[in-house]
Amino acid sequence: MREVGKELGARYVMEGSLRRAGPRLRVGVQLVDAVSGAHLWAETYERTFSAEALFELQDDIVPRVVSTTADLQGVLPRSMTESLRNRDPEALSPYEALLRSFSHHQRLTTTEHEIARTVLERAVKQSPNRGDCWAMLSWLYREEYSHGFNPRPDPLGRALVAARRAVDAAPTNHLAHAALAASLFYQREFGAFRVAAERSLALNSMDGLSAAYLGFQIAYSGDWEKGCALAERAIELNPNHPGWYWFPVIVNAYRQRDYQRALDLALKVNMPGFWRTQFILAVCNGQLGHLDAARNAVQELQRLRPESVDWRVEICKFWDAELAEHLLDGLRKAGLEIPGSVP
Repeated sequence: MREVGKELGARYVMEGSLRRAGPRLRVGVQLVDAVSGAHLWAETYERTFSAEALFELQDDIVPRVVSTTADLQGVLPRSMTESLRNRDPEALSPYEALLRSFSHHQRLTTTEHEIARTVLERAVKQSPNRGDCWAMLSWLYREEYSHGFNPRPDPLGRALVAARRAVDAAPTNHLAHAALAASLFYQREFGAFRVAAERSLALNSMDGLSAAYLGFQIAYSGDWEKGCALAERAIELNPNHPGWYWFPVIVNAYRQRDYQRALDLALKVNMPGFWRTQFILAVCNGQLGHLDAARNAVQELQRLRPESVDWRVEICKFWDAELAEHLLDGLRKAGLEIPGSVP
């Protein structure tokens, strides 16, 4: 594989095999770092084969391979990002800055957010026509509002401007339209949000991050069935997805008062350093009467969000008033004092 990579001028090489035994077909795929020779990923897909269903077979397997290896949470971006983590941020090219920003979306911490924002702001100054850099910068500006990461004045205004710069620079880039949709959601412009979201999904249906994020926004804007289906599809496409993909399905179970299922799903998230994980563990355990677990989650939530937070305002960024009060009730039962809540 090293020789193949050298001949092709490729850092990464994907190879595969097909074996058939009667009606059973086995497809083996692996991704290799052609420089080091390391095997980065391998998977085997076993399916029933029939010539009449060949296209359906392709439509099933190809998106799984593409998403698992090449979407923003895929094996390739992770490998490429890790190689840049110890590099001087000031020395990164615009393309390297883009890759470096993906690390934040894999971790969702204030430290990663600040690094990613800094390198992308530098990147768009160097290359003002890079739509992908503008798109990810818009995403980071929006997170100043949605997650409280390293806030500066007018985060939604800056996010919207950056998203529109992205769409103008790269009108066929799905990330640009996803960034625009995400900004419009928080502006409560739901009609324009749905148009931008549908455009992003039409341009690239194999990027799990966009599908998962737009899925939870579509769910939270009222179309729970479609939004949860998008998130579940993103989970299915990439088994190595980050845990936050589960959130729309978790919140939908909570909304339906199936608190045990919501808690069971929340335990799949496995992102203890992300404040929203502790939030959802607190409300689910609070509703179930698991007081020790609920209080532990509240303590961790307050550690992750040490600033004074008006939780009613925070929750209403995402959910309608009825669901917001339902979630606040869970927080109150978890032991957090919520002004204005009805016992």
